[in-house]
Amino acid sequence: MPTVLIVDSSLSMARLACPRSPESPGSPQDLELRHLAVHGLNQLLDHIEQTCRLEHVALFSFSSSCEVASSFTRDLDQVRSKLSSIGHQDKSCLEVGLKKVVAEVTEEWGNSVPITMILVTDGAVGHGPFSLQNMVNAGGSELKLPLDFPGTLSVVCVADKMTNPDIAHSRSMYDQLFLRLGVEGSFHKVEGQTNTKAVEAVFKEVEDLHYKQWTGRLELGPDMGTRVQLCPPPKVFQRNRDFCQVRREPSDKLTLKGFIVLSDLGSPPVTSRHLVLPASDPAQKETSSKEDEARTPNLCVFLHGALKVENMCALVYLSSDWYGIIYSWSDNKKKSSLMLSLFEPGLNVVPWLGSLERIGPRDDLNETTTSPFPVKCERKPSYSSQPVVWIKQSGIQSDIQKILRHARKLPEKTTQFYKELNRLKRAAVCLGFYELLEGVAQICERECGLLPANVSPDCSIQLTHVAQVLRSADCLAVGHIINPRQTNWQNSSRQ
Repeated sequence: MPTVLIVDSSLSMARLACPRSPESPGSPQDLELRHLAVHGLNQLLDHIEQTCRLEHVALFSFSSSCEVASSFTRDLDQVRSKLSSIGHQDKSCLEVGLKKVVAEVTEEWGNSVPITMILVTDGAVGHGPFSLQNMVNAGGSELKLPLDFPGTLSVVCVADKMTNPDIAHSRSMYDQLFLRLGVEGSFHKVEGQTNTKAVEAVFKEVEDLHYKQWTGRLELGPDMGTRVQLCPPPKVFQRNRDFCQVRREPSDKLTLKGFIVLSDLGSPPVTSRHLVLPASDPAQKETSSKEDEARTPNLCVFLHGALKVENMCALVYLSSDWYGIIYSWSDNKKKSSLMLSLFEPGLNVVPWLGSLERIGPRDDLNETTTSPFPVKCERKPSYSSQPVVWIKQSGIQSDIQKILRHARKLPEKTTQFYKELNRLKRAAVCLGFYELLEGVAQICERECGLLPANVSPDCSIQLTHVAQVLRSADCLAVGHIINPRQTNWQNSSRQ
């Protein structure tokens, strides 16, 4: 997940963190807020370098204009060098900075990659156009809201109540901003007096929130296992569905359940992708050297080679009803890596595989040359049951005319006549179209008086019977079936 560092470079960031004492004008505590911001960001970059080595980081500074100090890069030393050169300018215009960030992110990553945005400021809401106060209260904004790409925004306020007396108001304004941007937001402020240690504690909260290293154990059977690290670390899955809220927390164990051919898996929907890296055991870290670790067999190396050669993937169990797949992935012909893709929690997240808990060994299947996938659905498709669809008036007319055509050929077409009649009657009752039943009854009575002389008498008898049944109270039940009336003509035709 790429990271965007947004630094407020307005004049308010040039204020002293602590009031200068007349007795000690050269006190080491005479630091400006921007100096503390740079110190905290350097600490954050050091943590990212240790735990998320593949993270892309960009640096922006804004006031009334926004400057791209460093574009997206993995060279964190370049970002550190640009941090020290950030000065102070004029007023704070947050909207200007966000517009520039959105433009750079969209050009570099598109609209589907989640972005972590970290805003470092003194908490001032600003005044006039393009300020935070204007974005929240005025309603009008040149920035397209909500943002097109998913992500999170963490606001780090390097100020206390003495430096910023309205910090409580600032927090409420940022909470409204999170809603307008459509992102998950968090607000972090200094507890107590603003100094170096207090700022380090605030940035430690951000590290634990976004860059907490995930290390766990990857197990293949009872005898094979190793410690691994996932980069970026998996986050808690939380989503609101129609009638419930789904929440899953990743466990510290990845259990391999089996192997699937990549052609059978296809391209399933996933929520996140993670790089699987070997992690050293803390108990053996002090005694072993890098050369010893390189010579020791590792399950990650074994899986990477085997899955790549066999063109397969491994089904992994993460926590309650939460699965994923491990596979070999390469961006070019020379380099490849072991990747983990996580599905949404559930057992039917890949429809063509069926329920994941029902997948078993291939040996249990009958010998056949065809693939067991995709799994056939046990439910009969709705389009195979010939449902009644009345979009236009002509649809009802054609159904009624079909019933009357069968009626003129009674008693030979008795079965077809009542089949179409019950089909029409059931559809009318299900839709609450009771007027149609009365209309069909009147048509049947009218048709009796217009029948030709050469038509069987059974025709008028059945039509009269149908008109009486359609007007009865029993006909309003969905499960009611209109049965034919027994006549002598029917018995003679069967003989």
